[in-house]
Amino acid sequence: MNHDDNSIPLLTEVIPLAPAPDYAAPMQPGAFHTQPANTHYQAPAAAAPVMTPMSPVTPVTPAAEQYRQWEQEIRENVLQSLLERVDTVLHQHLQDQMALALDHLSDIVMQRVREGLRDALTETVERAVAEEMARFTSSKM
Repeated sequence: MNHDDNSIPLLTEVIPLAPAPDYAAPMQPGAFHTQPANTHYQAPAAAAPVMTPMSPVTPVTPAAEQYRQWEQEIRENVLQSLLERVDTVLHQHLQDQMALALDHLSDIVMQRVREGLRDALTETVERAVAEEMARFTSSKM
């Protein structure tokens, strides 16, 4: 076996990390697939508002209000689209389940009708045979 120490990675090697995404950065225009109805975009303020421990309410900037409106509009559009799909899927699922239930019920009813008909025919034949045997035995006497 040939042992080549240069091909074995060492545990002390440093692998550079990719830069982490900055989630605190403001959203950029054009980040949405479709442009929201309100087209008056205002660039975000240069510096984020400073929160003091005494101030529990975040001041509303025009850009933040614009983002809230876009978010609300997107939320309503997605919800409307999902509700339309849910109605279609629910209707189809209900039809499928009703068809299965009706098939199952028809099988049960058919089985019970067969059993009832078989019992009725068996009883009728037994009664007819008994009457014929009674006539036969009374005619021989």
